[in-house]
Amino acid sequence: MVAAAFACTRPAPISCGDSLVLDKGWQLSRAGGAEQWNATVPSTVAGALYDAGFFGDGLLEGLAYAAADKAIFDDTWTYRTAFSAKAAPGQHYELCFDGLGYYADIFLNGTQIASSDTTFGVFRRRAYEVAPLLRSRNTLEVRLRRAQSGDLNIGFVDWNPRPLDESMGIVRPVTLHATGAVSIEDVFVIPDLDVQTLAQADLEVRVTLRNHEARPVEGTLHLDLQDAGQAAVPFSLEAGQTKTLCLTPAELPLLHLTDPRVWWSYDLGTPELYSLEARAEVAGVLSDRREVEFGVRQITSSLTADNYRQFKLNGRDILLKGAGWTDDIFLRDTQESLRRQVEYVKDMNLNCIRFENIWGKDDTVYDLCDRLGVLSLVGWSCQWEWENYCGLPETDSYGCINTPETEDLAVAYFRDQVVRLHNHASLIGWLTGSDRIPNPGLEQRYMEIYNAQEYRPYVCSAKNMESGITGWSGTKMEGPYEWVGADYWYRDTQAGGAFGFNTETGIGANLPQAGSLRRMIPEDALWPLSEAWDYHCTASTSAMNATKVLNAVIEGHYGAAIGFEDFVRKAHAVDYDGTRGMFEAFRVRMPRSTGIVQWMLNSAWPSLYWQLYDWYGVPTAGYYGTKKACEPLQLMFNYADRKVYAVSESPEPVTLKANYLVYDEQSRLLGGDSKDVRLGYRTSLPVFDLRRFDGRPHFVALSLTAADGTVVADNFYCLPAKDNEYVWDRTNWYITPVSRYADLRFAFGQEPADVQMSVEERGDGQWAVTLTNKSSVIAYMNILQALDAAGELVAPAFWSDNFFPLLPGQTKTVSCRADVRDIHFKLD
Repeated sequence: MVAAAFACTRPAPISCGDSLVLDKGWQLSRAGGAEQWNATVPSTVAGALYDAGFFGDGLLEGLAYAAADKAIFDDTWTYRTAFSAKAAPGQHYELCFDGLGYYADIFLNGTQIASSDTTFGVFRRRAYEVAPLLRSRNTLEVRLRRAQSGDLNIGFVDWNPRPLDESMGIVRPVTLHATGAVSIEDVFVIPDLDVQTLAQADLEVRVTLRNHEARPVEGTLHLDLQDAGQAAVPFSLEAGQTKTLCLTPAELPLLHLTDPRVWWSYDLGTPELYSLEARAEVAGVLSDRREVEFGVRQITSSLTADNYRQFKLNGRDILLKGAGWTDDIFLRDTQESLRRQVEYVKDMNLNCIRFENIWGKDDTVYDLCDRLGVLSLVGWSCQWEWENYCGLPETDSYGCINTPETEDLAVAYFRDQVVRLHNHASLIGWLTGSDRIPNPGLEQRYMEIYNAQEYRPYVCSAKNMESGITGWSGTKMEGPYEWVGADYWYRDTQAGGAFGFNTETGIGANLPQAGSLRRMIPEDALWPLSEAWDYHCTASTSAMNATKVLNAVIEGHYGAAIGFEDFVRKAHAVDYDGTRGMFEAFRVRMPRSTGIVQWMLNSAWPSLYWQLYDWYGVPTAGYYGTKKACEPLQLMFNYADRKVYAVSESPEPVTLKANYLVYDEQSRLLGGDSKDVRLGYRTSLPVFDLRRFDGRPHFVALSLTAADGTVVADNFYCLPAKDNEYVWDRTNWYITPVSRYADLRFAFGQEPADVQMSVEERGDGQWAVTLTNKSSVIAYMNILQALDAAGELVAPAFWSDNFFPLLPGQTKTVSCRADVRDIHFKLD
């Protein structure tokens, strides 16, 4: 085993400024056992075993996970690898670990370099000088024990079952980095953009240098700034000294940029990035180098008159439209899966991801946000704020981090992660609390770090709370997390409705498509609803842990489902309308609404709840409802005042024609109208009053068209004779109960429509799919599926529109992009 590993490693020596990435050739073993499994790094133990087939097939399907043996992870597990890296004279070598879960004993060539009594905590970044220990051939061994109750670990909370191994593993990269006498510990770029003209920007560059020698050292720092030029700065360091050079345009004129390439979120412009290389030379010889990417932009926030937090990008108010991220349950995300997911965010017209828990095995997902122009909001998880999740007692409104030991660890975590992320252009701010705020002493220590290492907005909590140190959060977390109708978001004035910045909320179940359900639920448990369905809801012990609410909503709206396919189709209607209504309401209510984060974006395992695409990567109906709701230019129905609003978040003004048609429950045309509208950035204006159609079931078809008749956007509603009746005084943290559901049975009560489909391949993975409704009735919710040769749903498949209706006689062409051979299409 060891000889094979040596044969695959890079030959020594490593040049100064270079790193050897130790990601392959690892072996994993259990204490006391002889068997070994191949592993890559980063990984968790359970993830490596999953990939090796240890658990067999179907661990995450049905009820299998509940029966999995967790006891094996009470033992110590060892990662072992071998590499070539002989020390060269005058060089220093640091063995760097970016994340270890959770208690680690580390051995290099048989010598212990770290002990688990001090080497614990998943969000610490560690480096060890190992030059005296290096040989031509080296063996690295990392012995790990899992986190225990009370440890500040990665937290999935109740979003899914806990990982079998509590995320034990080498969960972030391991590298061997070579330097001369001086290393570059950090390069931090702070842009100052003139937001009035966008024509000027100044950069402050902070370069932290460390002298590894027991003698003073002098040298030169060279900077190479993309599109701007080069500069050199002398430095001197005392023996063992670490010093930060703060460089501004006053010292280096190249740090003043004229007509800079400005970073914008993708919906407002182009996410332009710059690169900066820093090189430290001693006696004219390269000692270390580091390259960073950054964006020139300004991100600020303030509190409105109503105490709501409003973010600005480059001087423009923005409505944050996002969703909450989770990693895979075994941290098995790949670069390909991460790219697909961030591209999904853009495809849904969202502009933000909330990363509660500082997710990611490395920086890949944040790099993607930078390059694709998706804003990112980061912070700590509520995992450490509730005793039943963390295992430590809660204190007042401060959560569970209140002892000297836990505070010291949290502060070390905070420093390491702020420094890790502070050059990412997409990052708009930090939330150091989720459901709580840090205690005053802890927050003061956080702020000392933040003021030195960050410049973007700091927010004390995702909930509406006030800190004595940093003031009001300006956010809210009042739910709901379980089903409410599309009308709720307009009518609620006390909890989760469309006002302020709702940092996490949603309608509960976002049911996967039938193809995914058949993969996660055994065939004999698909219908009627069974324990296997409930097990794949959430792991909450208080609510949202069964399909009973979804089933009641379906029955109340559409009538009891008569089988699996009928249940799924009606669940899709619930999801599409409810999720779309949430995002639409926050857009209609601009500027009183400042942000909305769907709980959640994705799932850590095969799930029925809280997802815009499922664990298999297949979009839910809510995905397409979100995509429709968040189109830059759109017409939307306001359930409160019964008016149609024209909404724009397009950065450029535009004049379009707004159109509506109203049909009765038998698809007979009742009326319609058209009107020219001029829309500017962040416009929300009423254009049609539909109150005259109240009191009877009806369909509403909306469209925005250009001067030549081209459809810019369309939208469609099934409106009942009476809306839902909510029991407002029984609103709690996760739901507002309903005493009477809106009767929407007419939506599925039409006679079957004759819809014909044709497909045209356009090359380069592009297809045009055309549907024509040959009948005189509305064809409600046409679901298009892209299938591979095995009949499985293709993921990713990017549809321009899906789950859409067709009016009598209407023809509509949509596009599909998918990189799959032998693809075929199905209309459901």
